[in-house]
Amino acid sequence: MEQKVAASCGQLQELLGKFCQQQGGGVTGLAHRLGELFAGGGQLLLAGSAAFQPVAQLLAGHFTYRLGFDRPVLPAIALGSDPALAAVMSNAGESEQLLVRHYRALNSDNHLLLMLNDGSASNALRALRDEVLDNEQQVALLTSESHADPLCRDGVDHCIDLGTSVVPRQLELALFAGQLLCELVEAELFGV
Repeated sequence: MEQKVAASCGQLQELLGKFCQQQGGGVTGLAHRLGELFAGGGQLLLAGSAAFQPVAQLLAGHFTYRLGFDRPVLPAIALGSDPALAAVMSNAGESEQLLVRHYRALNSDNHLLLMLNDGSASNALRALRDEVLDNEQQVALLTSESHADPLCRDGVDHCIDLGTSVVPRQLELALFAGQLLCELVEAELFGV
């Protein structure tokens, strides 16, 4: 068991170092864009596929409430987090439209969508991405392999690569990247 712990910790440390080195510029650019968005009265929308949905919800909470100090609200919403809507749509066989329906209900005209994906083809995220792009809003993606992810296409402003196909490490890196974004935005907006 101790070997497994040591191997997982070593793998995560290596991935974090690689991520910071290779994706630091992309994360910084996205954080700057989010700072501009919030300063201009916009909101962050987050959506995740499968196991990434709880990460999206946690990150929305960090932006909306706080990460490390008291500050004004940074409006962020995790799409697909309405359990009643999810149940009704699942019972109707329309789960793939959950994210788009939630998005349409917000009726926002100044937002950025941050998608979290494991690199697989997600019809729900694809439909959401296309609708957001049709509304001429910005889209960013955290994914396991940006070059292979079908969601990373023309029009997606930021594709940040987590650099691993191992699901537990993807989740850890997605949470790290999201919390780092929040820290950078807080520093830009509030000087902390």
